[in-house]
Amino acid sequence: MLAVVPVKGRDGAKTRLAPLLQPEERKRLVLDMLERVLAACAGAESITGTLLVTPAPGFAHPGVDVLRDPGTGHAEAIALALLDERARGGVLVVMADCPLVRPESLDALAAAAAPLALAPSRDGGVNALALRSVNGFVPPFGVPVEETLSAARAAGLEAAVVDDPLLALDVDRPEDYEAMLACL
Repeated sequence: MLAVVPVKGRDGAKTRLAPLLQPEERKRLVLDMLERVLAACAGAESITGTLLVTPAPGFAHPGVDVLRDPGTGHAEAIALALLDERARGGVLVVMADCPLVRPESLDALAAAAAPLALAPSRDGGVNALALRSVNGFVPPFGVPVEETLSAARAAGLEAAVVDDPLLALDVDRPEDYEAMLACL
């Protein structure tokens, strides 16, 4: 299964954390979280390769392919990745701002995908999903998990929901940052 990791970039990153962190600190945070996610992908037995999807140049990592996207958002970046030839054998999408993710969490999500599994975020969205076969279904991102589940049902796909606290935390707001610090 191919891991797809969308990341917006470093410049202007995580602006909702501006009350807590300066621009350079936010850039470092983006890179640190990305490194954690990529390490989890590399350690997961279910993942055969990783595709980093980003509009920002300079995110090259050893063993990680990069797909440039136009920078119009995660949903569009993921849709572009699903069209990529490398995604045909199934994908596991995980957001780059999930600092607690572990290989075991990704493997459990992949195992639950029959054919689709979702990991909800603490704020009601979707932080990760595994799709056994990319057959034209493009899961919506940036919407409540119920909308993603509804879209899957409309496409004839049953989705398992995997509640995993390690995948549930994404760092977008000051309270997320504080929760991350409490767990690391």
